[in-house]
Amino acid sequence: MKIDIKKIFLNPYVISLLAMIIIVLLLYVGTLSWIDSYTNHGEKVIVPDLSELTIDEAATALREKNLKFTVIDSVYMKGKKLGVVVEQTPAAGSNVKEERTIYLITNSSSIRKVVLPDVKDVSLRQAEAMINSVGLKVDSIAYVPSQYKDLVRDVRLNGKSLTAGARITEGSAVVLMVGRGESNEIVNVPSFRSLNVDQSIGKAHAAYLNIGDVYFDVPPADEKEKASYFVYKQSPIAGSPVNLGETVNLYLSKDPTTLEGPEEKYSVPQPSSEGDELEQKDEFFQ
Repeated sequence: MKIDIKKIFLNPYVISLLAMIIIVLLLYVGTLSWIDSYTNHGEKVIVPDLSELTIDEAATALREKNLKFTVIDSVYMKGKKLGVVVEQTPAAGSNVKEERTIYLITNSSSIRKVVLPDVKDVSLRQAEAMINSVGLKVDSIAYVPSQYKDLVRDVRLNGKSLTAGARITEGSAVVLMVGRGESNEIVNVPSFRSLNVDQSIGKAHAAYLNIGDVYFDVPPADEKEKASYFVYKQSPIAGSPVNLGETVNLYLSKDPTTLEGPEEKYSVPQPSSEGDELEQKDEFFQ
């Protein structure tokens, strides 16, 4: 029996079925195309590095990449230009889809002032904690004659005395004038080995000493990298007897091999034996 193909395809039911199949296929392809366009499927861009850029400069750089941005916070970082980007999320170099929002933290557009707390006649350690809590730093300690040992007598900035309540730039480093007491006390220099600069400053102040010159074997690129350097040598060496307020010079590196050798420490002279003392006396009287 011969099948009439032409007659089958001219059948209205077959024509309707084929039309429905074509419409479904077209809807399926159209939907996939719309979803692909809506989600920017396969279209990714690399987030540019916005650090040190102003908001206008960052906006231009992001606009070129078809990205958006939102400033979520503003902080004050000493040493950074005012109003520039200091942090971004996602980080520079990340792959993101177009239209993604980049969240920015900027440095304050103006220098903020903080109020100096009243630390006069407060112990050194408590005074340092109070000063750090308001966004200031203790640069060094200077000991002055006073019958009251370890109490703050004055706070100075750039050689000038400051009174409690004075408004000074956030991040400023002040000098604490601390009472020496009635005796010239000697302290032993602690070991700063393997500590970074900030940790060393804290340990020095706790021992009533100051950090002097800081030497890096390879200069750090910025403050963030500086924090990864550690002390491998110091002068005076650990254990050396020094006066209150003396300075300790530090030598820093990121090379772990600098810590492989033994640390140089102060050796306390041992008294000679009784026989040696008698022998020296005999030589003296000959």
